[in-house]
Amino acid sequence: MRQLQLWLNEHVVGLLEEQDNLWQLSYDPQWLAASRSFDLSPQLPRSLGSIRDGGSQRPVQWFFDNLLPEEQARTLLAQDAQVEVADAFGLLAYYGAESAGALTLLPPGQPLPAGALQPLAEPTLAQRISALPRVSLGQAAPKRMSLAGAQHKLAIVLQGNQLLEPVGHAPSTHILKPDHPDSDNYPHSAANEWFVMSIARAVKLPVPAVELRRVPQSVYLVQRFDRELADGQLRRRHVLDACQLLSLDRLYKYRMATLETLQRLVELCRSKALSRQLLFRWALFNALLGNNDAHLKNLSFFVGAQGVELTPHYDLLSTSVYARDNAWGAAELSWPMGQARRFAELRRADVLAFGEVLGLPAKIGQRLLDALLAALPAAAEQQLQQALELRLSAGELRLLRQIRHGVLADMLAQLG
Repeated sequence: MRQLQLWLNEHVVGLLEEQDNLWQLSYDPQWLAASRSFDLSPQLPRSLGSIRDGGSQRPVQWFFDNLLPEEQARTLLAQDAQVEVADAFGLLAYYGAESAGALTLLPPGQPLPAGALQPLAEPTLAQRISALPRVSLGQAAPKRMSLAGAQHKLAIVLQGNQLLEPVGHAPSTHILKPDHPDSDNYPHSAANEWFVMSIARAVKLPVPAVELRRVPQSVYLVQRFDRELADGQLRRRHVLDACQLLSLDRLYKYRMATLETLQRLVELCRSKALSRQLLFRWALFNALLGNNDAHLKNLSFFVGAQGVELTPHYDLLSTSVYARDNAWGAAELSWPMGQARRFAELRRADVLAFGEVLGLPAKIGQRLLDALLAALPAAAEQQLQQALELRLSAGELRLLRQIRHGVLADMLAQLG
């Protein structure tokens, strides 16, 4: 039997066990007795005390597997750890000191290590980026870490203008992403995400602060929203992605991206009316900027004693701009709207029908749609001007102009 102790900041939450590929979560008695404790997820209730997976229903394994990265990023982490890529428990045991969200996973009886920060020199970071995709970005980091998602990432601390790496129990403050290693098919992804996230902030979508810098390669920095200051200390905040919240295996992140799933998510939130509006604007923004990779792991929720609420949005970028021969309209929408299944098919009536099925009154849907359509052109032009001031490369600027004057212009014309 393999075991890991679960920590949330300085509190022991429970014990995670695996035997014969069946996982079990047992909540710690002190956590159960604490006045401000909460269920790790709705499908892992404290009232049961202990939850054991079955052969087909595996809420414990699915929850914790969703803390790990996917695709090539997981393969590289498995190589570094000398663990089979399918051995999720082994990967958590190796990388659990810094996982996605708030949980820290350590061997039973091992105390939380002291926290410290170690400077990350730009030449060192540049060398690590150059080694991708052969070597993981965090292989030489002082702290083993696992961040969910398919892209290569590094958890860092940003103090002023200085990059540092967390050591021991010190929490990271930002996620760093370099350009996608497949630069032929997905060029300048760091600038792409910075541009689209900056537009989102300009049109008042709730998004964290972002930054683009060179080391000399372009890297994208996004502030972690699962961190908060309490009593002068930076603390981790419990966050679940939609797959975890709904107890879904990560393999369903695209398949279950349906309007019915959004309705289920709304019903779990404390403020349902606000959540409907936020999800409507999020889905609409993704459609207008050409993001057809807005799956269930790109929606997250704060979970605590006060209930469930949406986090700020993240991973917003234009994917359809990478379509061959500029055929971005042929790409499929992440979330079908009305009768539309592809970007080129989307019309105003489809968006409003999507809102009504989500539970938005028609007048509110129209108001939100018109406000976003009116705000986007100026916001995009403002970010293009900022890109010029940052002296982005010719290739980066060309891509951003394609997003603004190609993808976004086409979608605005269709919905205007």
